[in-house]
Amino acid sequence: MPEVLIVGASFAGLAAARELKGRDVLLVDRSPVGAHQTSACALPSALADWLGARDAIVFEDDRMHVAVGHTRWDVRMPEPYCVIDYERCCLLLAAQSDAAFRRIRVVGRDGDAVLGADGERLTAEHVIDASGWRRILDPAGPTEGRDPALVIGTEDHVPVDAAGVVDGFAFYLGRSLLRSGYGWSFEAGDHVRAGVGSFVKEPLQEPMRRLRERDALGPGTEHHGGAIACVPRPPVDGRVLFAGDSAGHALPVTLEGIRPAAYYGAGAGRLLAAALAGSIGIDEAHRRYTALHTAHLGGYARLLRVQRWYRWLPQPLLRRLATRALGDPGPEVAFRSTRYLDVLRAERLPALP
Repeated sequence: MPEVLIVGASFAGLAAARELKGRDVLLVDRSPVGAHQTSACALPSALADWLGARDAIVFEDDRMHVAVGHTRWDVRMPEPYCVIDYERCCLLLAAQSDAAFRRIRVVGRDGDAVLGADGERLTAEHVIDASGWRRILDPAGPTEGRDPALVIGTEDHVPVDAAGVVDGFAFYLGRSLLRSGYGWSFEAGDHVRAGVGSFVKEPLQEPMRRLRERDALGPGTEHHGGAIACVPRPPVDGRVLFAGDSAGHALPVTLEGIRPAAYYGAGAGRLLAAALAGSIGIDEAHRRYTALHTAHLGGYARLLRVQRWYRWLPQPLLRRLATRALGDPGPEVAFRSTRYLDVLRAERLPALP
């Protein structure tokens, strides 16, 4: 029986596994490591460096472009962001861990046993659920896609030579695109990652058509999408720690997921490593992980209020609010002071949070 079982081999699970190097860890996922990208894969460059994934960066810039209708802001950010190759990043991160890996499709939990689709019963001293928005190991059963707390998104990868507009990090807000949400277009080396995310359940085919029309995008060579969990859920249940989307850790409004997944995954792994080494008791590790989660609930609540209000904002008011947040439209403006970029930074996580 391994000391730690980690369900899910994406950013949260891999960050936890890296912190547990030297322990007996089993990492399971239904797919090979690095398969099935589900996000645009944009994150602060400092985090990519901390993850040991500099070689996975395919685009990097410290500027972004924000448009509300035909009004545009060219914004210089206080630090660079990057777009990564998902598979390459996951493989680089996995190489920094000595966890064993098995392809198992986990379907639920029976007491202390984790259940696989082919009849597997996996047990471990400690368990981390990094399975994503489905929250596979919830005692009430996995989350259904129709859950009203989930938001949705979809994205196409369009070759650069089939894209009329290639514009770094671009964000499109306003009712002309979709009812409640935003669109994006990110450079990613030889292709553009263009997509839309909606804060309400609405069909995304028409918003994607409008986005393709706006940026003169040809057909994509890859398509992905799905649900995003950005409403925090209990981080501990029995012997299970939940990290990333399984705990609702994606950030509301922006739907940024890699930064919080790495933060909470590393926190969970670091605390379990300390408990296994005898530095702290397991109850103390669970208490500290819960406190780490709780410390940020106020910020999530504020962003969730913005996300709920957003659907009712008429476009002229949205434009005025963007001007207030970003400054007057012009050749270039500086990103105004905000705590948004300063929180959930795994590279600043204390040794024992």
